[in-house]
Amino acid sequence: MAQQTTVTRHIAATPANAAAMRDFVRAWPELHALVQQLQADNLFPGLRSLQISLTGAPQWVAKGLGAALLENATQAPKTPAKD
Repeated sequence: MAQQTTVTRHIAATPANAAAMRDFVRAWPELHALVQQLQADNLFPGLRSLQISLTGAPQWVAKGLGAALLENATQAPKTPAKD
């Protein structure tokens, strides 16, 4: 059996991807709750400090946050956005 190649891509929060990062965090209620608690305890200054690491097949990792969000978070209840 052939060994599958995996790669890792680290995506840091930037002004350009801030909306995608917020969507990514809100897609997982547990992650969103953790971020909120860390912020409340002054241990996490905000999404500008967030980095997401994707590991998997090169063609999947190349799709970035959107692919991970679509494939993995669609079944989870979303955390509503505060307007």
